[in-house]
Amino acid sequence: MTITRRLLLGTTAAGLAAPHVARAQGWKPDRPLRLIVGFAPGGTADLVARLAVAEMAKALGQNVVVENRAGASGNIATQAVVQAPADGHTLALAGLQLVTNPGLIAQLGYDPAKDLQMCGQLTALPVVVMASARSGITTIEEAVARARDRGVTIGTAGVGTSSHLGAELLFRTVGGRFEGVQYRGGAPALQALLSGDVEMMFDLVASYQAPAAAEGRVRILGVMQQDRAEGMPEVRSFGEAGLPVAAQMRSWQGICVRAGAPEGAVAALHAATVATVRSPAFSDRVRALSIAPAASESPAAFDALYRAELLRWTTLIREAGITVQ
Repeated sequence: MTITRRLLLGTTAAGLAAPHVARAQGWKPDRPLRLIVGFAPGGTADLVARLAVAEMAKALGQNVVVENRAGASGNIATQAVVQAPADGHTLALAGLQLVTNPGLIAQLGYDPAKDLQMCGQLTALPVVVMASARSGITTIEEAVARARDRGVTIGTAGVGTSSHLGAELLFRTVGGRFEGVQYRGGAPALQALLSGDVEMMFDLVASYQAPAAAEGRVRILGVMQQDRAEGMPEVRSFGEAGLPVAAQMRSWQGICVRAGAPEGAVAALHAATVATVRSPAFSDRVRALSIAPAASESPAAFDALYRAELLRWTTLIREAGITVQ
């Protein structure tokens, strides 16, 4: 997903006039905070981070600066956070990579169960299942039937990406075979889908999907969740199709820090994420991208989500024998 100049207006860290959540929690950052993003500028993660820091800065009474450290599926950024002082001033944009990398990367450089402290959730991202118009597949039921009968071809952005793991999750749960065709990123995988070189693709919700469907080049078969996605009301959900909860997934984003950060810092950062999600400046913009703003009730609630997801995805990756070279 490409960030437009209009979307980025006003998203750099600033705006210190709002009431200070940090002071209310008994902790106040004494210098600008860094939010480390494990992906390059221009994508969904970077956009969400830049929208979030503007509102977090207001809540915390201190600038929050985005720092992009792309590489190793976000693991370079995670290592940077766990190597920083545990003082609450160095944050990571938590996401699905935190719970898939431990199963995919042999030498993480940290202990995923001990070295990270979740603070607060920001978003929930639907995962969309699409079929090439040339495939003849028009519904998710037809896709499952074909996978069970003779198998399907799936274009993915690489081994261990959400586009790969979504297919693995669905067909391991309901039965069926697929051939994953790996491309160097989502853009070439999409081109393969549009040309009919592959039959299906799983992807995080993105701006290109509705226009491609309107043009008749792809069919959006469903979103991998119980209910319809807020920004895609015309698209059926897996729940409506009768697919089990075990076959459903959503990506998510939030804020985490190195374990051992002061309790007051964690509480203040959680409160800042809640203020961010409640802010129209953040929530309206992410909803326009079909991303759901989603706050956690507490740091403990977000940590529980993280640990449940960590167990789920490391188990699936191990059972499927997925490895990254």
